[in-house]
Amino acid sequence: MELIVAKSAGFCFGVKNAMDKALKTAEEEKNVKTLGPIIHNPDAVNLLEKKGIFVVESIDDVKPEDTVIIRSHGIGKKELLDLKEKGVNVIDATCPYVKNIHNIVEQNYSKGYKIVIIGDSEHPEVKGINGWCDNSAIIIKDVDEVNEEKFKNQKVCVVAQTTFNLKKWHLIASKIIFYAKESLVINTICSATEIRQKETEEIAKNVDLMIVIGGKNSSNTKKLYDISKDNCENVIFIENADELEVEKVKDYEKIGITAGASTPQFVIEKVIEKLSNIIDLDEEVSNEDIDYFSDFKRLEVGDIIKGKVIHVTENEVYFDIGYKSDGILLKEEVDSFVNLKEQFKLGEVYDVEVIKLNDGEGNVLLSRKNIERMEFIEKLKQCKLDGTLIEVEIVKSIRGGFECRIGDIKCFMPLSHSGLSFQDSLESIVGKKFKVNILEVKEDENVEIIVSRKDVAKQEKLEKARKKIESLKEGDVQKGKIKTIIDSGVFVDANDYDVFIPISELSWKKIQKPSDVVNIGDNVEFMIIKIDRAMVKVTGSIKRTMETPWEKFTKKYSVGDIIEGKIVGFADFGAFVELEDGVQGLVHISNMSYIKINRPQDIARIGQKVKVKIIDIDYENKKISLSMKDAKSKVTG
Repeated sequence: MELIVAKSAGFCFGVKNAMDKALKTAEEEKNVKTLGPIIHNPDAVNLLEKKGIFVVESIDDVKPEDTVIIRSHGIGKKELLDLKEKGVNVIDATCPYVKNIHNIVEQNYSKGYKIVIIGDSEHPEVKGINGWCDNSAIIIKDVDEVNEEKFKNQKVCVVAQTTFNLKKWHLIASKIIFYAKESLVINTICSATEIRQKETEEIAKNVDLMIVIGGKNSSNTKKLYDISKDNCENVIFIENADELEVEKVKDYEKIGITAGASTPQFVIEKVIEKLSNIIDLDEEVSNEDIDYFSDFKRLEVGDIIKGKVIHVTENEVYFDIGYKSDGILLKEEVDSFVNLKEQFKLGEVYDVEVIKLNDGEGNVLLSRKNIERMEFIEKLKQCKLDGTLIEVEIVKSIRGGFECRIGDIKCFMPLSHSGLSFQDSLESIVGKKFKVNILEVKEDENVEIIVSRKDVAKQEKLEKARKKIESLKEGDVQKGKIKTIIDSGVFVDANDYDVFIPISELSWKKIQKPSDVVNIGDNVEFMIIKIDRAMVKVTGSIKRTMETPWEKFTKKYSVGDIIEGKIVGFADFGAFVELEDGVQGLVHISNMSYIKINRPQDIARIGQKVKVKIIDIDYENKKISLSMKDAKSKVTG
């Protein structure tokens, strides 16, 4: 015989929470009552009676000196107010999932929605939910109850009993949406219920006999029984081991066991123990099932253990850690950027660290911080090996670079790897986020992470430049700032791209070095004279944005003007005179002197300043003819 036990069998979080609160209250208070059975299981109720906790069915039976525990199913708003008006000590053990439904119903009822509860109208949970909309809800149990007359022109908010059958929920909700004018549909079926029902269905499909354990008045256990009947020919519904008739089950080869959310662990264990008389559990029950029902482990602060998620709220995650009490992971013990409900899924197993064995309420406090930190460090090491970029936030400028953060982990970015140019302010990147490479991950006493933005910034700038120069063309005039000077020219920062200006394009006059005419930081205007889009290179000219020496000269002087110049060269037929930077004229030998000379050098020398008269300007060929002999003492200009 093979025995398969559902891992989801037994107490859900809400029921366990209610039982834990009840047992703790029994130790601390006197005259403890529960308003109705705290859970739908006779064995659990009997256990509580032995602890001095008794059931009352009406608030009229409660006395001011009593302590009243609100059961896991919850109660209506009026009942809660009545209890408080009586002055009793109220311990609210309502399942958090149910309390969430109360909030949804109350809020949407106040907004004018007609509340629809998909569930059993006689179930205490449904009655309690209805009490948060003045008992005005439409309660639907079967799809046949949904019709046009009931929902026509209705603005409805649809919720569900937490233990309702998921498939039936979808059918009913879909039909309501079809008929209603406006529908706000919220699936409030407990995720633990979904898991339990799905697991029961899968086991029932693969066994010869299904045993369902739980209270006969337990709604969720009845649903497990119905699901089992739909998927297995032979199903037994028992409340405890006393109802199990061994003779009727001994001949089945494969038996499945599931239990309702209100079934205590000890009840399930006794059923398995009874079955052990006819099968060898050591051979037939899987190791996982044996571990599930084995004695609780010993824990110490600092232990790294595995925990299975059983409940998640916005601020806490509850784990089954195989201990006498659950483990609680508070939001502050997880990465501060994590949404707990998105990160932690019911039924999944995580590594957690024990940081406190008792939080004052008997729970074990857990943390993920150190574990996540080490997991993250390993991830960063892999990113370094792979060359994967990560995002950091620049926190502040410090000596030699910047302090950065990756989540809660500090890292350092050397100034030389910041990607900043000479004109950028250090504060310009503080408070911003950037993609970076990981240069080094050091693990000594403290973890030291060194990052670089240098290559990323270079690549980003290259891409910006590539996009920018696509729109440029030769002849365009742009503006920029001198950023670098070298012997052969200068580089201009034109915001998204750099431009090289050769020394020959800096000035119309002849210069020895670029710094003769420009300095770093100068704002300049330049003309684009060449674009290499493949290499993302642009060549420009500053001098071509200015008037040429010829243009300036011809605007300033005319034929007949006498000006001063300097002899800069000789030819057999005359002397060349520099009139202004970049402008020369020719004095023919016949116009050098009234005295006949054999060569120009007879009366002139290189570097000599002379007065000359402009006797002709050839605008087309840009030539100027001069005369020394006709020059008078008066100089024009």
